Amino acid sequence: MAKVIVYLREQERSALYELATKEYRAPKAQAALIIRKELERLGLLETGAEENQEEKHDEQCAS
Repeated sequence: MAKVIVYLREQERSALYELATKEYRAPKAQAALIIRKELERLGLLETGAEENQEEKHDEQCAS
């Protein structure tokens, strides 16, 4: 996994830690999830549902 350093202001860091705590995640995992969801929303990554459909299609084609 690639490493990315993100600089946050104190208010942003606190908000990230608060959200991570509410969702029972480590702050790094929470930041990764936020980034992934935004990239999916922008159409730059396939969503989890699209990936699952693609995998099922690939399995059917292989059969």
